[in-house]
Amino acid sequence: MSGLHGSESHFITPGEAEERGLNAPKAGSAECPWCGRVLEPRGVMLNGRVAWVAYEPCGCDGEAAAAKEEEARENEARERERKAKLIRSGVKKRYLGATVDEVEAQLYMERFGSDDGRGLYIHGNVGTGKTYLASALARMFIDAGYSVVLTTTLSMLEDIQDTYGKEASSLDAVLRFAGSDVLILDDFGKESASAWSASMLFQIVNHRYEAMRPLIVTSQYDLAGLEKRIARQGEYESARAIVSRLRQMCHVIELSGNDRRRG
Repeated sequence: MSGLHGSESHFITPGEAEERGLNAPKAGSAECPWCGRVLEPRGVMLNGRVAWVAYEPCGCDGEAAAAKEEEARENEARERERKAKLIRSGVKKRYLGATVDEVEAQLYMERFGSDDGRGLYIHGNVGTGKTYLASALARMFIDAGYSVVLTTTLSMLEDIQDTYGKEASSLDAVLRFAGSDVLILDDFGKESASAWSASMLFQIVNHRYEAMRPLIVTSQYDLAGLEKRIARQGEYESARAIVSRLRQMCHVIELSGNDRRRG
């Protein structure tokens, strides 16, 4: 029989079993491993018979200290799993402690789920905190129970391309990014320009647009500048289609200020 912690209201004591004339086997006894006090059994009804399943809590200092240590171990295990989940979702170790410190992003999180699946388009110069903010948003979504993929557009396209000639299909890879609850694409516009990359980006953006799934994008470029970047090898139609959808599906946040990495 195991130790008992918490409420005892639904347990049966030996005295209660005798008083109520319940069918119960002779109860064994146990000693508190910390102070040696004899502990009374606690039982439940099972198939018309009392089954002794636990012992009363002792309440001594040793038991309390052990319970506190166990709680600390459980909290540490939960935090390790939480950090592992963040890393699996794409949050880098540098940003595991990132917090949403931008007012417009905070307002977006407060109204999330009430504005038809809209996301964010976050743009600004190098070092203004775009990746930090994206990671902080990812943390909040993951802690709230959403499935999140955080990646750069370059890494995403490489992951899709790496499936060619392998057992995993490119469609599965595309759906991983297109189908997550929240997709966060960092550094949009840094990827190489080509008909293939423009087509893949359109597929993913359009899938999320049609499904009304939130997309969060960071970029060095405003939306007009992003359109030019995507179209720099002549993919004008795809570039216009991508940016048109981003305009409709994202609130725009501009980050300004000095390079945070200097100083």
